[in-house]
Amino acid sequence: MTTTLLTPAENRFLQLSQPALQLPDLTRVMPLLREHPTVKTTSDFLTRSARDLLTDQRVEWLLQGSSVWKLLARLPYAINASEHRTDWTHCALCHKPVRYEYHVVLRTDGQEIVVGSECVKKFMSDEMQYLMAITTEDNFHAVAQYDDLTAHYPQVPEILWDQTALSNLPQAQHGRHRWVRRGTQTTVDGYLKHRQRRLPQAELTPYLTEYTQLTELDQEATQALAQQQVQQDEVAKQRAEREAAAAAWKSAETQESAAVQELRASQPYRDYVATVAELIVQHLPLAEFKSQLAGIDQPRSLKKLVNSYQLGVMATEFDRSGKIAAARLQIVPRYLVADLNRRVRFRAKQRQRDWVDDLFNVAIGFELAPAERHERLQLLRDPWEGQQVPAQVFTDCETLRAELEAGKSLPTSWPTELTEAFTERLAPQPQQGWVPARKNHVTPSQLRHLTAGKSDFAAVQTAYRRLYALPAADDAITLSALHQYYLRQRDREERRQDATQALLRDLMK
Repeated sequence: MTTTLLTPAENRFLQLSQPALQLPDLTRVMPLLREHPTVKTTSDFLTRSARDLLTDQRVEWLLQGSSVWKLLARLPYAINASEHRTDWTHCALCHKPVRYEYHVVLRTDGQEIVVGSECVKKFMSDEMQYLMAITTEDNFHAVAQYDDLTAHYPQVPEILWDQTALSNLPQAQHGRHRWVRRGTQTTVDGYLKHRQRRLPQAELTPYLTEYTQLTELDQEATQALAQQQVQQDEVAKQRAEREAAAAAWKSAETQESAAVQELRASQPYRDYVATVAELIVQHLPLAEFKSQLAGIDQPRSLKKLVNSYQLGVMATEFDRSGKIAAARLQIVPRYLVADLNRRVRFRAKQRQRDWVDDLFNVAIGFELAPAERHERLQLLRDPWEGQQVPAQVFTDCETLRAELEAGKSLPTSWPTELTEAFTERLAPQPQQGWVPARKNHVTPSQLRHLTAGKSDFAAVQTAYRRLYALPAADDAITLSALHQYYLRQRDREERRQDATQALLRDLMK
């Protein structure tokens, strides 16, 4: 269906308004509008880009154009004395002869045109239509008085005509805003309907004072919204960065060759990464780190990809920043860097928790003689984690249990992280007595130490429950292994392992 995008009157209105608007898109299509008074969607001279511009922006252009014109103060309107239409002036927009001439002027350069009443109502702003009505019906000098009023009180047009003013004013202040608008409108109406030279200063002052206060509240709310938007944008940016990083990681994983995937899934590779990570988290001097590194078996497929120098750089970076990025090592496979970084950070966090558990248990959780407690505390000084706390901590731990039993609190001089860790472990303590902090993982060597001197599964299970609290799946596996260990030990002692295994094979059929 054919649609008219611009009528001749709308076209001429845009052409006359364009010098004051200076809109780049309107300027771009202006040569086309000057050549063709009527523009339709099916016009063959209309390019696709021009059609899109007119479709999307014509209403906004016309609305903006309505604000750049005002009634001419010295001659807002005139009535042609002749009864003959041929003697009447033609409207600058619709080109029809008009007896009632409204003289309007472009605010920027003072260009004057004559417009008929219907075109004033159609194209001009609410402010101009308001003045047109008062000028015609009540006071010929209303426009001049309005210009004088707004020169002294520039807030008045904003209060009366700007629908977007105070757009962020809090809801609780909307009643005050309506009071200001109604009061200002009533005052201006009374001032303009009669010819007078005195400005209504006394009548306007309460409303203008209130409006100034509301403007300040609106500005504060606008600033708060802007800050909130900045925060939301930052959160959105961080989320986008995380999603992009995750997508990049997923893409990199999908693009890995079958050989790389096979390598990363292999047990020798995993063992090597775990062993090197265990070495890195000890924070050894570089020479000692490389010396111990030389004793680690390296999978053949990795020998051409990473050497002791590169691993030393990664160990030094972890010492300084607590993570491994290896940005300077461009030739090291990124999957190896990522795997090492994940394993090292996990193991470092685990070691720190284990060390705090041990310190808590030596100081509070275990029933120890003073000499034994002192000896164990000395051992806890040696690891890297022990070197990160003040020496006074170990001195305090010599008598900490007795201090707590006497109702005293943890020393205030301790590092915040250590105080929080001890507080967390003190929270589940029973009302009477002390129990050790239980670790969330266990190694085979720790289990072997646990079984030493215990003749049956019940005894080792009691000791295990006292010292460890593993996740459910790991806990079930560990207890099953311990139980089987004692069953096999008993079979070996009784020399019945062959018969037991034979019967077991029969049962499993």
